[in-house]
Amino acid sequence: MTSKKIFDRLSTLAKGLQFPSESEFPLEPFLWESTTLLPANILHRANKPAIAPIEAIALQEFFAPVTDEREWYDDDERAIAQRFRDLEMEISALENVQVFKVGQVEIDVYIVGAIDLDLVGLKTTVIET
Repeated sequence: MTSKKIFDRLSTLAKGLQFPSESEFPLEPFLWESTTLLPANILHRANKPAIAPIEAIALQEFFAPVTDEREWYDDDERAIAQRFRDLEMEISALENVQVFKVGQVEIDVYIVGAIDLDLVGLKTTVIET
């Protein structure tokens, strides 16, 4: 599968989803051509200063709050959790998948993996106070 097809698939799966934290933000697909998966390249492509705080976390750790179903979920909440599981599965099929959190308090999150010589993934924002 090509990076463009993965981008299109992520666009479809993420459409209308909001990632909850202390606020809710959309998941925005991105495709960065000819880039290697290094923190410095993430900062550069995200137009962040080279000294911006950046932290890598595991994909499962990031998605756990939105993919784990609770027994009290109604049908709509279960459907949303399934959509997040579908997104997680699609992204996990990429090479060297990582989640980078950039910044403090209002944190930009880049969920990114490699395919061929490109990086593809999702960007969102979380609020952590």
